[in-house]
Amino acid sequence: MTDAFRPYSGIRILDMTHDLGRYATRLFADLGAEVIRIEPPGGLPDRARDTAARPGGAEAFAFFNASKQSLVLDLAGNEGRARLADLAREAQIVVLERGGPLAAAEISWLRELNPTSVIAHVSPYGLGGPLEDAPASDLTLQAAGGIAWMTGRGGEPPLRLPGGQSAMICSVYAGVAIAVSLLDSETRGRGHILDISAQECIAHSLQNAIQVWDLERRVSHRAGEGTRDASENIYACRDGHVFLASPPTTGVSWKSLVAWMGEVNHPSFVPFSDAKWLSRPYRSTPAARAEFQPIFEAFTRDFTRQELVENALKRRIVMAPVARVRDVLEDEQLAWRDYFVPMGEGGARFPGAPYKMSEPVWSVSPAPALGQH
Repeated sequence: MTDAFRPYSGIRILDMTHDLGRYATRLFADLGAEVIRIEPPGGLPDRARDTAARPGGAEAFAFFNASKQSLVLDLAGNEGRARLADLAREAQIVVLERGGPLAAAEISWLRELNPTSVIAHVSPYGLGGPLEDAPASDLTLQAAGGIAWMTGRGGEPPLRLPGGQSAMICSVYAGVAIAVSLLDSETRGRGHILDISAQECIAHSLQNAIQVWDLERRVSHRAGEGTRDASENIYACRDGHVFLASPPTTGVSWKSLVAWMGEVNHPSFVPFSDAKWLSRPYRSTPAARAEFQPIFEAFTRDFTRQELVENALKRRIVMAPVARVRDVLEDEQLAWRDYFVPMGEGGARFPGAPYKMSEPVWSVSPAPALGQH
């Protein structure tokens, strides 16, 4: 690695991903790697899928493929394979994905071309096994990985986490595995073949379900630990929502909350002064949760998020504002740190790197046109 401030400068990555692995290669591009999308004539599947007429499609493609290059090769012909072979001999990393232009069966060919390279294959269920070729989507992967069991409200059907989370978590795990393997390859001069299953990445990231079983021998379920106390939820206020967690066991939080209602002579003070709200068994029941919400929201609707949080901080009440997407885009702290990066035409802004290095070298360039390079 040639540049301490762009740690993957001098690293070439051949990228044949189109969904589950494309964020991983984007991360390496952010850190200085030369990432070349090897695309068949007509482009990889995400180019047409993301840029189709649907909300946010073009922006999604631009985000996941920023700072990459695009090279069109017809791998069904000898000329395209020969060009790919030349590139593979010089590349430190090759990333494949099921449904891309090069099948998993070609991994041995790539290994022969460059025995010291890191070759990663990303797929929904991994190589081999009864589901190797099974159809998959973000919904089915979240269900197969177990996270759907953890998502949603207790007693209601499971939900899919938004934003293509199966692809994001798969890419994060792939990126870590590739980085560790590359370090070993550079240190010891030996190559690696990585088989990354999105299902297994999800199964390894089930919130704190594994730890809950280890420590309490209890199976976690939808609504997580928020179901333990009636107060732990998101509530509406005058200009949005706030999160509250105020069981009697958290120090002065509950007493301070009720006292605050009394100081402002709010009607919610009377029902919350009932001794039953000091009973942990009662507060953990569905009836308590159903009763709590309208009483508390009758209070919060008189205040803005800022007013609620400022008072909560002074009174040592566990409360936080719930940010909407618009709030994040307009956040003063993120603006001060230049987190959102303008890219391309039309005034589009994209999240930048979630870290700051000692020299301002991080930059982003627009996603490439098909065959641009």
